Amino acid sequence: MIVVLRVIINDAIVRKYYFSNINSLRMRENYSINVSKSIYKKLPFPSNKGGFEKTFIEAVDTDSEVDSFIKINEFYHTFATITYIREDGLLARYYPDFIVKISNDVYIVETKADKDISSYNVQSKRIATIDEINKINQLKGTERMDSKWNYVLLGETTFKSLYNKGFSIKEILDYSIITEAKAKGTLDDYLINQN
Repeated sequence: MIVVLRVIINDAIVRKYYFSNINSLRMRENYSINVSKSIYKKLPFPSNKGGFEKTFIEAVDTDSEVDSFIKINEFYHTFATITYIREDGLLARYYPDFIVKISNDVYIVETKADKDISSYNVQSKRIATIDEINKINQLKGTERMDSKWNYVLLGETTFKSLYNKGFSIKEILDYSIITEAKAKGTLDDYLINQN
């Protein structure tokens, strides 16, 4: 007996959630910064060791190539989550730090202290996010803002070094994508981010 399976592939159903549906964010005045390229007038940064995020926000907001950006807030932007597998084997939710739009590129950016970049959980979040981005990039252009989506795990030393040498935010983000692939020695990481 021969069984013939007929598979019908339909277009993906995309449910869109907009950051602009969240009208305002509550934050402490001491740990917030005025911005002009976000849908919010102010963005928060962590009160504990949030210096890197604050510096990144300032740099992104003043870069002329950057169209817009947002700092994801896990308490308000609950839809902007990625599920990953923690080191203990349990499923957990991950909220990347930023989304940055530059021309036809959208970058999901995770800023990390150098000591944390190679931790199991950070790498697991990276894998889960790249998987989500691969799915997004397979959608029709109109369903993904006619943009290519990218993931960047940005170390503090890399950012500060390149920024202090006059690199633009786009150059830093693109460099970080390529450098991570080179460091890991994986051609797949490099090619995924070049398509």
